[in-house]
Amino acid sequence: MADMACAAGLSRAHFSQEFRRAFGESPHAYLLTRRLERAAALLRTTDRPIAEICMSVGLQSVGSFTTSFTRTFGRSPSAYRTAYPPAASHALIPPCVLRAYTRPRHRTFREDTANPQA
Repeated sequence: MADMACAAGLSRAHFSQEFRRAFGESPHAYLLTRRLERAAALLRTTDRPIAEICMSVGLQSVGSFTTSFTRTFGRSPSAYRTAYPPAASHALIPPCVLRAYTRPRHRTFREDTANPQA
């Protein structure tokens, strides 16, 4: 917050007061909400461990992350994840790879088995 206040040319207290007036919440609450939203997106779209997601969004304690997440979303991170389809269903496979792996292995065309001298 000190860096943002400095960039705005305000003291920390004045910056916090103006931020609250503009956005309706403190800078800390705003940042925590954004981090939890990012964590929710990662829980829905990846198979990464919850502790790793917690750290990757900038939080340090899995316990406080779980408490804050549950308070915000109404369920624990693991319960939230199980409410959505597995992350593998979101994997995008290039069409060329899909065609290569779904192509028949054995040809069954009559022309392939016909006698070439006939």
